[in-house]
Amino acid sequence: MNNISPKLAPLWLFLAGILSMLAFAPFHKSIFIIISLLILLWVYEELLVQGKKRYLYLGVACFGMGYFTAQLYWIFYSLNYIIQTGIVVAIISQLAFSGVMAFFIVFSFLLFSYVRTKSTEINYLFIFPSCWVLGEWLRGWVLTGFPWCDIGYSQVSNTLLTGYFPILGIYGVSWISLSVIGFLFVVIRKRQNLLGNAPQITRAQRLSIVYFMLLALIGYSLNNKQYTEPYGRQIKVALIQGNIDQETKWDSRKFLRNLDMYAKVIARTKADLIILPETAFPIFESNLPAYYLNDITALARENGAELVIGMPQIINDAGDYASAAVDVSKPGHPYYAKTHLVPFGEFTPLASIWGGLYRLFGLPMVGFSAGKLDQAPFVLASQKIAFNICYENGFANELVNRASNSTIMANISDLVWFGNTHAKDEHLQLSQARALENQRYFIQSTNTGSSAIIKPNGEIQSRLPDYESGVLIDYVQGRIGTTPYQHYTNYPIICGVLLLLILAAISRMITFYRRS
Repeated sequence: MNNISPKLAPLWLFLAGILSMLAFAPFHKSIFIIISLLILLWVYEELLVQGKKRYLYLGVACFGMGYFTAQLYWIFYSLNYIIQTGIVVAIISQLAFSGVMAFFIVFSFLLFSYVRTKSTEINYLFIFPSCWVLGEWLRGWVLTGFPWCDIGYSQVSNTLLTGYFPILGIYGVSWISLSVIGFLFVVIRKRQNLLGNAPQITRAQRLSIVYFMLLALIGYSLNNKQYTEPYGRQIKVALIQGNIDQETKWDSRKFLRNLDMYAKVIARTKADLIILPETAFPIFESNLPAYYLNDITALARENGAELVIGMPQIINDAGDYASAAVDVSKPGHPYYAKTHLVPFGEFTPLASIWGGLYRLFGLPMVGFSAGKLDQAPFVLASQKIAFNICYENGFANELVNRASNSTIMANISDLVWFGNTHAKDEHLQLSQARALENQRYFIQSTNTGSSAIIKPNGEIQSRLPDYESGVLIDYVQGRIGTTPYQHYTNYPIICGVLLLLILAAISRMITFYRRS
């Protein structure tokens, strides 16, 4: 790819961004994130040498658009086919969202261009990963955050890197992955020095090779490192996947049929714990048929089971309501109320501004409220279970305290909004990372897929077929103990990233003043 045409660079990088999709769920071919980013770095370096900065940053933006649109195409699907906003609104929304996400990649490269040093090895083994991860971290909380598509998720099955999850978390694994890719880029970029007929290996290159080998050896040795230990007996859990489509779920004429279906399944399910997915009952408890909850709780109790149901819950005297997981087996029906809401999906930011646009396109206004951050885990079947709902499983730092105070983690979701797209597989991959970071079993109960049980090492123990009604029954083991990530969360990696970037910026300024 020498002498790259600047005008074609945006197209090449857009295609490279799309290629990265194959590294993530449901494909799990992590080699493609390496290929995708090597193309990005090669084109970046070539255009930098040519002095074509306009095409350089346009190309980086195109890479970001390809990267996020390929992975998050289900936003278009949901808007166009499920919510039925119309194809124009769906396309505009998809491009706008991908563009906002792509901004963080552009930001990373702008920063990289500013702080890069004279050393190619330092630039690509340390500075580039730091710039990218800073962008990922910002994307995870700015404007309420959207932490999907982080590089580290492509490595949840890589035995050389999974051992880093309980120590450094998702951002640490992203950083190490990018550092390895940076090493490979240096090898390719300087292949004549390293692999030519008369190799001239510099000290920096020797140290880079040693560094690469150390990362691999340390990763291998950490693979089976245990920070937690079993607690209590194994419990038998049952996840009911109703596979109720969106139209049927909200059709009042079919609602009683759905309730009857759940009651029949509960009656024949023998387990210690039965879990129904997010908004399995899409109405308030007070609006359910008289005695229905008492009846199905009694059915579960006859089989020795406690019962948790996803349904909206009024959370205060003002009548505010939240999406919740409700423990209907105990007096007072304790609940976990979702804390991290989906903007424009569960609440409308700046409703006075966006309300007119919603009315123009016929979109429903939404008014869920957030639960408290310090909600205690449920005590179910002699285990402490920390629940989260929907895409909350993507916010590692928000779950870590709850996880450390629990023995098992659980997510309830309804991904029917996204049809048979990759959204459900990507969502499951987020849960795999949370299981690894916290070294706990992770239970995932969904309406249409992917209902699964994940081991503390991130492996999927069992899973129901998507878009089929069924009950997943399997055993899980509670665990106690604290992983390093639970203790320190993201502070070590983010502080380390900022320190590296500050040192690089100081080095850059010193070089500049010396030249002056």
